[in-house]
Amino acid sequence: MTTTMLAALMPLLSSFAPQISSGPELKPGPLILARINETFYQATAALVVEVLTGMGHSVKVVDGSHTSAYKAIKEGTADLCVGFWLPTGHERAWSQVKGSVIELSTIYEGARFFWAVPSYVPESEVSSIEDLTKPSVMARMQKTIRGLSLDATITTASADVISAYGLKDAGYHVIPGAFEPWKEALSDAIEKKAWIVEPLWEPYYFNRIYSLRPLTDPKNLFKGRNRVILAAHNGVRENLPKKTRDALRRMRVRLEDITDMDLDINVNSVTPEVAAKNWIHRHPNQFKEWLGN
Repeated sequence: MTTTMLAALMPLLSSFAPQISSGPELKPGPLILARINETFYQATAALVVEVLTGMGHSVKVVDGSHTSAYKAIKEGTADLCVGFWLPTGHERAWSQVKGSVIELSTIYEGARFFWAVPSYVPESEVSSIEDLTKPSVMARMQKTIRGLSLDATITTASADVISAYGLKDAGYHVIPGAFEPWKEALSDAIEKKAWIVEPLWEPYYFNRIYSLRPLTDPKNLFKGRNRVILAAHNGVRENLPKKTRDALRRMRVRLEDITDMDLDINVNSVTPEVAAKNWIHRHPNQFKEWLGN
């Protein structure tokens, strides 16, 4: 057979060759998303839900504490979880689940924990955590520092700060508790122009409504800034349609965007779901790009 004849037969022969297929595209199925019951986490999760429903998934949201949310994603009673702060913010919790959980996507970057004082406290007097032991500061500063639940990183980290900076001997102590006493402690102090230290984090709407100055942390106990991730139980990623995985990969917001939604929830008294829809209304093109439209 000549080369010319073989070339002429190739298209016909190829039509009989087995065709390699990557398989049918997976259909969007129902998902369970665990979210931590603090408003900035709820806002972030509500935005994730908008993306997932936009891709055709039905989503059940389960609120809970840090402990219950992380337990659910580890055991697989939840498919997804918002959220972990990595690499350092929730490193202890992540080390306990990482054998059963994967990092699916990064939602935003820049989250951090810190201590702050109201801006009317002179910076010349208090600019660092170390300054809290100065006699002139100790004479005026409230010694009770309110934290949140025992499983919240800001509480455990604040207890470490007390120990590492020798603040216990100076009379300072951290009291774990609920959100309301923690919020009231700051608002009452500001109303009276009292000197107070507030364990805080970004993103959170307090950073917008109050004039607060973060204190430097020379010992780096708060360990800097983090990326905030959407986590998935093992095997969930493989059962998501590629279009959904791509949409979640494209989904990225700024720290300021989460603060905007958190402010909407706490100041305008809207639900996290409404806050997410309001944000989408202000950023329609960005949302469409996430969905691949």
